[in-house]
Amino acid sequence: MNIFDALKFAFRSIISTPLRSGLTALGVIVGVTSVIVLVSLGQGIRKQVEDEITALGTNLLFITARSEDSSTGVSGGRNSGITLTLSDAELLSSRNINGIRSLAPQIDFPAQLIAGDYNVEANVFGTTPEYIDVISTQTSLGEFITQKDVDTKALRMVLGSEIKESLFPDIDPVGKIVRLSLFNRFDFRFLVTGVMKAKGGDGDEDFSVYIPVSTMQNRIGFLRNPTGDVNVFSIIVRSTEDADKTVVSDSITKELQNIHEVDEPDFEITSMDQLLEAANQVTQALTLFLGSIAGISLLVGAIGVGNIMLVSVTERTREIGTLRSIGATKFDIRLQFITEALTICLIGGILGILIGIIISLNLGGISFQDELGEETNLPAVITPISVIIAFLVSLLVGLISGAYPAYRASELDPIEALRSE
Repeated sequence: MNIFDALKFAFRSIISTPLRSGLTALGVIVGVTSVIVLVSLGQGIRKQVEDEITALGTNLLFITARSEDSSTGVSGGRNSGITLTLSDAELLSSRNINGIRSLAPQIDFPAQLIAGDYNVEANVFGTTPEYIDVISTQTSLGEFITQKDVDTKALRMVLGSEIKESLFPDIDPVGKIVRLSLFNRFDFRFLVTGVMKAKGGDGDEDFSVYIPVSTMQNRIGFLRNPTGDVNVFSIIVRSTEDADKTVVSDSITKELQNIHEVDEPDFEITSMDQLLEAANQVTQALTLFLGSIAGISLLVGAIGVGNIMLVSVTERTREIGTLRSIGATKFDIRLQFITEALTICLIGGILGILIGIIISLNLGGISFQDELGEETNLPAVITPISVIIAFLVSLLVGLISGAYPAYRASELDPIEALRSE
């Protein structure tokens, strides 16, 4: 018996019991479809995270204050460190460190913004004029924060594009007043001086507003630094395109240690590359987890194929005896049953791949609301490697699930098989 004869026998057997063969293949179809869809979702999430991180630029460094409480050794929450100040940023800028293009200090906090009959929750960023160069953006209306605003601690505000649409949907907001409510205890009236150019995507820039870094700490007592300086949560550094970020990071570390007069850094420096690497590790783990879940359904499908093939061996005992009596070898019997199992899994695998691709392609059209009420699409990226792996796994499932039934069929005694009823 050659492979073509085995295929002919396999298709004849499948066609003779279409319902059973279809239900058997269904387990493989569901398993392969799950692998394609879930792995595509994992890859889509990975790409989305990469795009969001790299949208800011790959040559950014983030200096953050250490959040460790030196008295207890317990790590505090986000932005709990107080070792960075506005003066640190000014001194770093004045040192003309090789490889630094621009830098800007930053504080951020949530607040309620109110303008007339409209109100919206927004992220408020306190920063300096250099921020607009650091994040490579510009205003679409008016002007950004000026150095005079920072020096005078002015109540001036620049709106993100989405905040502008929420508060001033039909008019130019420049020159208008926005009331900022903080902690449900403090209210301030800010003059709008500009609107940021829309960046799009899922970033926070369009849903944020910008004020001088010194403004809030000047007006709220418990935010003030005892030395009179302005505490900042982080300092964002944009290096030059050809700069080695490791060298730039080492230079900043040395300068800040000298400024703070400490032997060990009381701050942390993170590069965009490190953030991207950490994000990739998380998304790879997520993809592996999703693929493992899909693998369970494929395993169930394999068990189903193996079970049906064992039933088929029992039902076709006389057929096996007849084949052996007319000269079929053990190898021929094994080839026949393995080919049948492979054919069922191959058909199921191909259908599963097609259905998985169709579902994955349509996931992009499904949207849901996040915690901020924004519409977000489900990301899905189909990679050739996931399709190839799903196809090969479906063949492996057929081989494994058909191996034992084929062996059992080949070991039947021809005489006893012919006597079987």
